[in-house]
Amino acid sequence: MINLIFSNVQEASRFTNNNTNMGFILFSNVENVVELSKLVSENVILCSTSGEYGKNGYENGIISGFQYELCDGEVIEISYPPIKSINNLKKAYEKIRNNENAFALLLCDGLTGMEESIIGTLYFTDDNFKVIGGSAGDNLKFKETFIFIGEKRVNSAVIFFNIKRRTSIIKENIYIPMGQRLLVTEADPISRTIKTFNKVPASTEYARALNIKESDLPNYFINNPLGKIYEDEIFISSPMKVNADKSITFYSQVMSSTFVEVLKPVDPISQIKDTVRKIGFKPSFILSIHCILRSLKFQQDNIWKAIDKEILSFCPNTTGFVSYGEQFYKKHVNQTMVILAVE
Repeated sequence: MINLIFSNVQEASRFTNNNTNMGFILFSNVENVVELSKLVSENVILCSTSGEYGKNGYENGIISGFQYELCDGEVIEISYPPIKSINNLKKAYEKIRNNENAFALLLCDGLTGMEESIIGTLYFTDDNFKVIGGSAGDNLKFKETFIFIGEKRVNSAVIFFNIKRRTSIIKENIYIPMGQRLLVTEADPISRTIKTFNKVPASTEYARALNIKESDLPNYFINNPLGKIYEDEIFISSPMKVNADKSITFYSQVMSSTFVEVLKPVDPISQIKDTVRKIGFKPSFILSIHCILRSLKFQQDNIWKAIDKEILSFCPNTTGFVSYGEQFYKKHVNQTMVILAVE
């Protein structure tokens, strides 16, 4: 697997069309992805983003991605609803299920809220089977995201990789519990909306936990999202908006009768140093997927370059993109970085 960077559509299409014996997964903004879809073959997967990641670190407006041996990856279109694709998904998984280094790269539409349904369709996979993914973005327009297999637009796609070299997937949170736990007492998981915490209107109780004015609550979302604790790990759900009835819509599902922790940020530079150490081996390739809210915080705090330095000094052969949500094993999360490392 080799990282790729192109400065324009023509450069990317020329390279992929001259190497049809290889597979390609490319990330870029909506305009570039739509234009590229008219020029590439079915050996190219395209995913729209809210920023790209490559050998120069975080950028916005380039085309990033990687190439791989076609025999190593099987591409499966995920239809709507996802259950319609179950047979093809099962067949592809059966071919690689006995390879402990195999993994699936999941690329989901970023605006239909189907990530949990898509992950649920992979119920038949072993719990230890590595799934890493990101939801397509559109640079905060929240209008339309795009995924293509060649010229064919699809709802979502998964690539099952049958890799012989050692692989690892890890996630990074830059938030920890601040000591305020809330009970979700009424929620609608389909619309990803929480109506009450502790039987109090959601925005009222969330603001109380932060000791702030309720009208100021949206200003605290980026630094104080909510975390679901599962087997001593934090899985972040990011609030999207406060609604007129004081309910709060999130970017991932939160179920009724569950506890959530109000989170606070830690030092991202120290955290990224710990994260790369946890990989456990020197990788020859890294794919990193960063949540848009994480990227916005790094831009706000002017620390993207410092983050880049830690990742790229560990493995220069790195690629990735900024997403509208991340997939890690059988969880859909927000405000997270997920990493695939290949030895």
